[in-house]
Amino acid sequence: MALPEPWEDSLAELDERLTRQGARTRALAPESRAGYVRDCRRVAGWLSSRGVASPSSITPSMLEAALRDIGWAPSTQRRALTSLREWLYPYFPRGRSPAALVEAPRVERRPVPRLSQDDAAELADLAARLVDEAPPRSTARALAVRDRALVEVLYGSGLRRQEACDLVLSSLDFEHETLAVVGKGGHARTVPMTEPCIDALREWLDEGRPRLAVMAGFTAAARACVFLSRTGAPMDGSSVYRVVHRMLASLGRAGGPHLLRHAAATHMLEGPEGSDGAHLRVVQEFLGHASLATTERYTGVTTKAMQTTLRRAHPRG
Repeated sequence: MALPEPWEDSLAELDERLTRQGARTRALAPESRAGYVRDCRRVAGWLSSRGVASPSSITPSMLEAALRDIGWAPSTQRRALTSLREWLYPYFPRGRSPAALVEAPRVERRPVPRLSQDDAAELADLAARLVDEAPPRSTARALAVRDRALVEVLYGSGLRRQEACDLVLSSLDFEHETLAVVGKGGHARTVPMTEPCIDALREWLDEGRPRLAVMAGFTAAARACVFLSRTGAPMDGSSVYRVVHRMLASLGRAGGPHLLRHAAATHMLEGPEGSDGAHLRVVQEFLGHASLATTERYTGVTTKAMQTTLRRAHPRG
């Protein structure tokens, strides 16, 4: 629903500013930019419906009321405040934006669901078994081959689901066994592939992908993207989620692609059978985190775990 002109103009200006990077040190991905504008539009609609004339008329108490009445969870409110700060800073003196004066709600960190190394092996076995059970030279087999390759890429290389969707054929380097990935904020990184990942991708590219690519009539997108849908179009994030969620559910586990990314990181830190794990900074590069602190929180590195490492590795441990 369209808002009064001052609000629509302001939101359009926000979208344009985010495209140019805005006040951020790094450019936003298109999905993140759309999320920023969507959050601000929701708040703008609430304020406009209550007679607020324009963004420059907003006060901190108005924002607090909007966030409270909209009914967002604390984590969503924190995200929305980030969007609102970006939106409102041009309308107020430095440090006086109402979004900067609203205190973000506390968010209780829930334990991240974990997938054991045995669970991950069971998931990979399931994906391979579904390929074997599918009828030869069928669309069902092509999809099973794709799903196995997808699971191996997400777990073996720790990719985000959108990163898997954005993979193009030119990003695969089988000679050096690496993937070129463009992550959040356009940050590029190169990550290694495991041997099962290489095998699964080769099978997908040789057998499964050509069968699905025909469905799209060899469009430019079908020629470029690694992972394709049943219709031959590039896969989207929701499709990737459904594939992984369905497999995990068949094993009695909840979760989606992010659980595999988390498992890849924690299993690298643990090492096979709990020995010879990777250095935390290696995992940071592997995941594409800008900050080591993010990797520590993400992988659940605890004081106890660090103490155990110190006892084992320090000369005076």
